[in-house]
Amino acid sequence: MGWLGRLDSFGHWRNRGLDLIYPPQCAWCAQACPDAGHRFCDACREQFSDQHPACPVCAATLALAAGSTASSPTPRCPHCSAERPRFQAAVRLGQYGGLLRTAILRLKHAKDPTLGMALAHLLVDQRGERLASLTIDVVVPMPMHWTRRLWRGVNNPDFLARTVSQRLRLPCAPHLLRMRRRTQPQTGLTANGRLVNVRGAFRAPPHPDLAGSRVLLIDDVMTTGATAAEAARTLRRAGVAEVTIAVLARAEGLG
Repeated sequence: MGWLGRLDSFGHWRNRGLDLIYPPQCAWCAQACPDAGHRFCDACREQFSDQHPACPVCAATLALAAGSTASSPTPRCPHCSAERPRFQAAVRLGQYGGLLRTAILRLKHAKDPTLGMALAHLLVDQRGERLASLTIDVVVPMPMHWTRRLWRGVNNPDFLARTVSQRLRLPCAPHLLRMRRRTQPQTGLTANGRLVNVRGAFRAPPHPDLAGSRVLLIDDVMTTGATAAEAARTLRRAGVAEVTIAVLARAEGLG
């Protein structure tokens, strides 16, 4: 074993020793985590993610057809069967409700990214196999207009994307997609109103890495998919071959 290997081994056992002295805590409830590799205790992990079958295209919850099982759900939701969105696929950690909804609302104004990073790790833990199967080249966060970022002080997709990119060993490129104008908050708008609100809101500056690339676009919540679709349309027009959406939560029935 070379000196570098010895240093790596030393670091591993040092971290194990620190875990024994200072047991890792759950990023949500602060209870001790039995597995140092997890950022949440078992109870919180179970509440943050769900095993409900989801549409592989838009990540909406699928209603099981008569006689089908959770292992063989309806291939895609009726909406995507009638009109496929502009993105290739969508992956979610869970439904927008319960503890996951509470955590995401807390992230909106949190200055400490610890919880968001823990949720991003959980997203990869739970959906990493699906993400790996999509042959992604680069990870891009959903952008926020500079005035809203200045007011809020944080853009959740930024640190979500950085964490996901590190776990997937892919580059993170926040500069590939920008907000060209400030939009209204999507909450409370009708489905058609959401489409109009974000139309033309993004720009993808010319970049040689865009041509033919496969982009993983990261956001915290997706509801109707209007924002994701417009962002994907912008990237596709700039030369991107495929866009996949990954979100912490998929909200449904919120207008």
